[in-house]
Amino acid sequence: MRSTLITLAGLLVLAVPPSRALAQEKPAPARGLSPADLAKLTEALRGEPPRPFKVRLQAALILGRSGGAEALDALSECLVDDAEYPVRAACAMALGNSADIRAIEPLVAHLEDPEELVRTEARRALFRFASPEAVAYLQAARERGSARVRLVLVELAAQIKDPQAGVLLAELMGDSDEKVREQAAAVLKTMDSATVNGLLLRALEHPNYRVKSQAALHLGERKLVQAVERLVDLASSPLEAVEVQLAARAALREMKSSLDVNRLAAQARDVAADRKQRTRALIQLSTVGGPDALQACLDVLADSESAMRGLAAQALAEMGDPRALQPLREAAAKADNERLAKILQISIRRLERGSPQ
Repeated sequence: MRSTLITLAGLLVLAVPPSRALAQEKPAPARGLSPADLAKLTEALRGEPPRPFKVRLQAALILGRSGGAEALDALSECLVDDAEYPVRAACAMALGNSADIRAIEPLVAHLEDPEELVRTEARRALFRFASPEAVAYLQAARERGSARVRLVLVELAAQIKDPQAGVLLAELMGDSDEKVREQAAAVLKTMDSATVNGLLLRALEHPNYRVKSQAALHLGERKLVQAVERLVDLASSPLEAVEVQLAARAALREMKSSLDVNRLAAQARDVAADRKQRTRALIQLSTVGGPDALQACLDVLADSESAMRGLAAQALAEMGDPRALQPLREAAAKADNERLAKILQISIRRLERGSPQ
C-alpha cells in the first residue's frame, strides 16, 4: 500500500485562510495515512511544538478525510480544548467527514460552543450521521443537552427513517421546553397516521410524566378510540402524576362522541359487576356529560356500597353539572363514614366554585 508522506512544510503550503478552508466541502487528500504521517498530522493539530493555526486547521481537515478511527481522539480533543475557534470549527467539519459514529457525542456538545462558526459546523457535521445507528447517541444527548441541542435533535431525528427515531420524537414531544415540544409534534404530524398512533400509544407507557401527558393529549386530538382503555387506567390511577390524570381525562373528553353512554350507564349501575368495571364506567361518564350520564352517576350516588357512592360523587364533580349539587348535599347529610363525608364535601365545593377540572 502506497504511503502518503506529509511534511510540515507541505502543510504550510496547503494552509489557506479559515473561511476558504471551511468552505471546501470535500477536500481530497489521499486516504490511508501511514502511522508516521498520522503521527505528524496529530502533532501538527495539537500544536506540539506550537504551529500556526492555519497549519493546524488544514491538519484537521486532512485527518477527517484520511485519518480513520485513529484520528477521532485527536479531533475530539481539539474540538473540546482548542483556544482557536477556526481550528475547533475545522475539527467539527473533520469529524463529520470521518464517518465515525462516535463523533456524534463531541459534536453534540459543541452545538453550544461560544462561537457561532463552531456551532454551525458542528450542526452541519451532525446531519452527516442521519442514520439508524445514530439514534442511541441522540437518545443519550437528549438526556444531557440543553433546549438548543434538543431542537437540533428533533431536526435530525426527522431525517432518520427508523422506528427508534420515531420513539425519540415522541419523547421529545414531552420535553420540558415548549419550543421543543411544538417542533417534535409538528414533525410527527408529517408522518403517516398509523405510525404516529403507534408511537403515541407506546408513549403512554413511558416513565416520564411529561411524555405520557403529551401522548394522552395528542391521542385525544386524534380521537383514537383504541386508546380509551389505557386512558381510563391513567385517569383513575392514584399512582400517576396529577398531570397525567388530567391529560387522560382531557383526552377522554375529546373522544366523548365515540363513547357509548347507554352501555357505560348500564355498567355503572350494575351492582353485580366488579368495582373496577363500574369505576371505569363512571370515569368515562364523567367525561361525556349530558342528561343520561348525569342520571347514571346520580343513581350510583345512592348505591348500597360506600366506595361506589364516593366514586359517583367524584364523577359528578368532574362532570361539573350544578344539578348534582342538591343530591350531593343530601348524600353528605346521610354519609355513614368520615372518608365518604370528606369526598362528598370536596365534590360539593368543586361544584359550588363552578370549576370542574
